[in-house]
Amino acid sequence: MRRIFVIWTFMSFIYLIHVVDAREVYIETLRKGIKKIPIAVTVKKDDNSYEISRMVEKVLLKDLERSMYFYIIDGVPVQTVDGLSLSRDVNEDLKGRGIDSVVMARVDGTINIKLDGNLFDTGSGELIFSRRYIGNRHLLRRIVHRFSDEIIFRLTGEKGIAQTRIVYVSDYTGNKELYIMDYDGYSPVMITGNRSLNLNPAWSPDGSKIAYTSYKGGNPDIYVLDVNTSRRWRLTTYPGLDISPSWSPDGKSIAFSSSRAGDADIYIMDMSGKIKHRLTYRRGEDVSPTWSPTGKEIAFTSDRGGTPQIYVMKTDGTDIRRLTFTGNYNSDPSWSPKGDKIAFACKRGEYFKICIVNPDGSDLRQLTTGPWNDESPSWSPDGRKIIFSSSRKGKWDIYMINATGEEMERLTQNGANNWAPAWSPF
Repeated sequence: MRRIFVIWTFMSFIYLIHVVDAREVYIETLRKGIKKIPIAVTVKKDDNSYEISRMVEKVLLKDLERSMYFYIIDGVPVQTVDGLSLSRDVNEDLKGRGIDSVVMARVDGTINIKLDGNLFDTGSGELIFSRRYIGNRHLLRRIVHRFSDEIIFRLTGEKGIAQTRIVYVSDYTGNKELYIMDYDGYSPVMITGNRSLNLNPAWSPDGSKIAYTSYKGGNPDIYVLDVNTSRRWRLTTYPGLDISPSWSPDGKSIAFSSSRAGDADIYIMDMSGKIKHRLTYRRGEDVSPTWSPTGKEIAFTSDRGGTPQIYVMKTDGTDIRRLTFTGNYNSDPSWSPKGDKIAFACKRGEYFKICIVNPDGSDLRQLTTGPWNDESPSWSPDGRKIIFSSSRKGKWDIYMINATGEEMERLTQNGANNWAPAWSPF
């Protein structure tokens, strides 16, 4: 919200590892403290659906790679007995390579698609699960995402993120409209079309709604859009600045910043737009609230100490404490889903970078580097990745990075400027 902060001051974004033996890599990842599951992936390619099968293979491998749970070996010859278990010779060979699990997929059709997905355990050689997914070609990527998430859940007990989505701001049409895309940057769809300035999108905890700031009526007010029905309505009507909405974890309240008392302060309103609490009263600009997963605290940006910094307070406005002391400009806080980290935009020298810090202010780490600006971080639902907007290619685009600062991936490449991404809760 650095740009919003500035506006208020003036107004008052596949690699595959091929090895013969997975055990060496498995041991190496253990040395680094990251235990990855060695997994073999095979997608059968029939002549009548070869290109479709290649696409399925590409999406599936990338989904599993992005999850960070697996060490992937593709192209391993696999044979089953009646589709219910791995043949004994093949299974012994797989175990000898250190492979724990085997994914097998087969695609039929070119317009109406049938994907048969299977997961085998090499310990027993038995089938863990089998699913048939049916849909048209337009839904192919989403079908594969669903299969990927099922694999992740079965092998780790954790929900995958392949079916999640990202809402963001883009000037692709010449106006700053809101768009939703798949988590990997595909299938973008414009969800506002008011030819105005739309900013600060935020998902509701159940993923059914998006709150945002819009100048649709000539004034920066907060609106809500129902993702399933496209119905939208205005929550605030105050003739001043109402920006940066953030949903409470229970979905019953929205924290936001408003100038209704002069300076920008943090307020909480219910779903009818009625103000429940005013949380900040100090002189200065308080913006960009973000709730902790417990709903007991809110982090926000404030310049009450002279420069914009990250602060944390209880949700009744008490016990306000400054979180950041390094750098003279820190903004855009985003609380991780697990509650253990807060990501934010940290100015280092001339440029903004993405940093993370513990909620008690310890273990501050800078994740991005380079002579460009990185802003507006948002966490994946599993807390393992962060998306953000960056000007590193000249235009602003959305990028994805591991929470460790590794494996950066550009998600938007539409030739427009793309900002302020927010990751859906599931």
